[in-house]
Amino acid sequence: MDWLYRLTTNYRMRKWNKAKQREVEHLPWKGWSQSRRIGILFDAHAHRDDLEPLRALVAHWKAEQRAVSLCGWTGQMRPKNVLYNGRQLIFTDDFTWQGQPESGNALEFIQTEFDVLICFHRTAGSPLDELAAHTLAGLRICASGDQDFYDLCMQPDGSNYIDYAHNLSPWLVKIAPTS
Repeated sequence: MDWLYRLTTNYRMRKWNKAKQREVEHLPWKGWSQSRRIGILFDAHAHRDDLEPLRALVAHWKAEQRAVSLCGWTGQMRPKNVLYNGRQLIFTDDFTWQGQPESGNALEFIQTEFDVLICFHRTAGSPLDELAAHTLAGLRICASGDQDFYDLCMQPDGSNYIDYAHNLSPWLVKIAPTS
């Protein structure tokens, strides 16, 4: 099946690049004080050094009694005979040849409902925007680029994600809950 993924690479990338034009479905926003489930998408291939600071951010939010799911796009096929339990990685073969999530962490991520969804890296040709568009969330935040279907755009200062969380919290508190 590797040949099919290589053959359809351009098709999948074009489809994933069109995700910015999608209409998304929102869950009711409960307010930041009531938000417990946070989803984080990032590009683990292009930003390998960000994994440890992002894990520190996950630990920070878990200390605040929030459940955090961290998913990183690898940009490659899942290596054979290697287990990635607990590593939160998304591989090319987690998607169909048409670019739809079908297994692994990608499918698990879109089947989870989040109060807040943050996409830190918006790399062209990656499925991160596609996953963010398919996932039900109360509020979607992107760290760079156009706002598109995202509700808030706030860029981190380098890879200091703990400071990002401290700067983001006052803005999220100001957003009134929906009824």
